[in-house]
Amino acid sequence: MEIGILDIKGALPSFENFGNLPTLAVREDNLHVIKDLDMLIIPGGSLIESLSLNEKLKKYLLEFEGILFGVCSGFQVLSKRIDIGRKSSYPIFREGLGLLDVEFSPLICTDRVEFKLMNNSIFGRAGERGEGFHCHTYGDIKVGKGVKILSVSKVEKLNYRYLEEERYILSGVYSKNVYGTMVHGFLDNPHIRRNLLENLGVDEEEYKAILEKNKRLREELKRRSVVYSRRKYDGRKRGIILLSTGSHCGKTFLLTAIVSKLKGRVFVAKIGPDVRDILPSLYILREPMLKYSSIKVGERGWCSVEEFLRFVRESNYNYYIVEGVMGAFTGALRGENYSSAQVSKLLGFPVYLISSCSKGGIEGAFIEGLSYYSLLKEMGVDVRGIILNRVYNFQLFEKVRRIGEEIGVKVIGVKKVEGGEGRGLIPEVEIDYERFCRSAMELDIDIEIPPLDMDKKGENKDFEFHLRRWVSRFFNQSCILK
Repeated sequence: MEIGILDIKGALPSFENFGNLPTLAVREDNLHVIKDLDMLIIPGGSLIESLSLNEKLKKYLLEFEGILFGVCSGFQVLSKRIDIGRKSSYPIFREGLGLLDVEFSPLICTDRVEFKLMNNSIFGRAGERGEGFHCHTYGDIKVGKGVKILSVSKVEKLNYRYLEEERYILSGVYSKNVYGTMVHGFLDNPHIRRNLLENLGVDEEEYKAILEKNKRLREELKRRSVVYSRRKYDGRKRGIILLSTGSHCGKTFLLTAIVSKLKGRVFVAKIGPDVRDILPSLYILREPMLKYSSIKVGERGWCSVEEFLRFVRESNYNYYIVEGVMGAFTGALRGENYSSAQVSKLLGFPVYLISSCSKGGIEGAFIEGLSYYSLLKEMGVDVRGIILNRVYNFQLFEKVRRIGEEIGVKVIGVKKVEGGEGRGLIPEVEIDYERFCRSAMELDIDIEIPPLDMDKKGENKDFEFHLRRWVSRFFNQSCILK
């Protein structure tokens, strides 16, 4: 039994375990092996946005007689067409292979979900349930003729908004030997995997052989990471959190750039539920998405601060790099731990604050960064410095860097990347992982990743208290505290 997994530009073959079933990587230089496989898995990624399918690969996929199983972007590859025109006044269509008569349009979902099988198939009987997660921007599925429903998923929010009540959305279909699902981790459900193996006629001995091949394959996939290092965990845990003064400051781009420079095992996480932002880093690292990849802000996210810190203590990574959500203080007055700043205080990690020069220039970004820096310090957050992103004039930057040095604030400048704002480079709209990551890796950014003090416990006072005290000191008006 040979189960292949597609490992081409824009694909995420290490994003999940795929039931530990893949035994062979299919790449641009060995596409001929597809015809001899029993099953081919097309993983998620940016296969559609990256225009990853060449004519030779299309031919092999169209002629394949085994089981084709596409996940997320891999599912879209098997469809008729995909409208990737999110935030566009008109549809922008990409053509799929047409093996499944379905069409996709924009629908954002990043929930951990329970799914339910809707028809009998090789994966189980109607009514069986499983768990996984969604991580898509284009997930609204319109079904055509000759297609059966494979699964539906129970979701709490769509397009960033919580629903009035949980509801099921279509998450998988199939026709003949072709299957597609939007559920990541679908094959990692033991009963789903067992049903598949039984339908494939795999006995216990052959299953053991598959697992052994899969173990070697996972190491092979890891070695193909562009930042692969044989350095193992040495007992020292280092980490930082990247916060910003607002959305669109470049947190995701800088996270990817920083990750690309590290040697050793790196774990990345996102404060809040929108795990799409850490996908470029996972693309570089060839690391899986875990429950601990999303830290709750308020009630939104996958794991609590306590769960994440327990994971850090028990896992063996050299680095833990965390990306904030929106501006550092966005949501802070809504309640306890509703902002990245508050979550950062609880985590106790060192923080770097990103301020973009795009709107207020270098001077405005520096002043804005200083105000955020001082309020974060007021809260007791361990801020290590300010990163001015998209610096367009380093003579001007040198002036603000010296001012920062005089007042004891480290200021780091990162050059503006030309053409970095277009479609294909924006995670929440459309992204080409290969292009995005290559651009990020070209950045010259040198940031100290300090050791973590795992005994340090953060505690948040009411944010309004900190805000009033900071404003009072800033304006020297004690009446504000009344």
